[in-house]
Amino acid sequence: MPHASPSPGDMLTLAVVWAAWCGLHSLLLERRLRAFLERITHLSIPQYRLAYSVFSLMSIYPVLKYSSYLGAIFPVWWPGAWLVLQLAVWAVAVGLLMWASWDFSQGGFDLAGMKAAFDKTPEHHRLITSGAYAHMRHPMHLAAFLVVWARAHYGWPDVIISLILSAYIALGTWHEEARLRHQFGEAYRAYARKVGLIPFLK
Repeated sequence: MPHASPSPGDMLTLAVVWAAWCGLHSLLLERRLRAFLERITHLSIPQYRLAYSVFSLMSIYPVLKYSSYLGAIFPVWWPGAWLVLQLAVWAVAVGLLMWASWDFSQGGFDLAGMKAAFDKTPEHHRLITSGAYAHMRHPMHLAAFLVVWARAHYGWPDVIISLILSAYIALGTWHEEARLRHQFGEAYRAYARKVGLIPFLK
């Protein structure tokens, strides 16, 4: 819990810091900038993906550190008997993430770029419509949303962080939808007519 109540200036700074991290995280995946960076660094697509994953993990550290300084993020556990419910929600989220990751890999995608980073064989991607993807179009995004909100919220800093991350997940879903419709065309549009973004939501 926070030892002192953060000032409005502290919370504004916190919001800006998280929004900046989310913005940079998205910007580095923007198609034209990504192609430019791959060209000047001489990285293959999988190698860039691996570098991006490493950079994301390193750059989130000072953001988490500042959040912790304001009393947010840690502790993450719900109090008392609520902990059982929290662990159940997180178990669902982790299970969903692992299930979707397995399905994702069967479509020829290497999420972090670890497997293909130094493999010269070109990646061949196909539209995934089985497994978790037979029930929802963005299971990983749903898992992330569950993790974001199924943590302790001891004050406004935690709420601000969760709202920003929720907006980031929603924008990421919108961007992914546009990319997939462009990449797979009518095949993806037909799939989207049958399967919701998440269960019960078209």
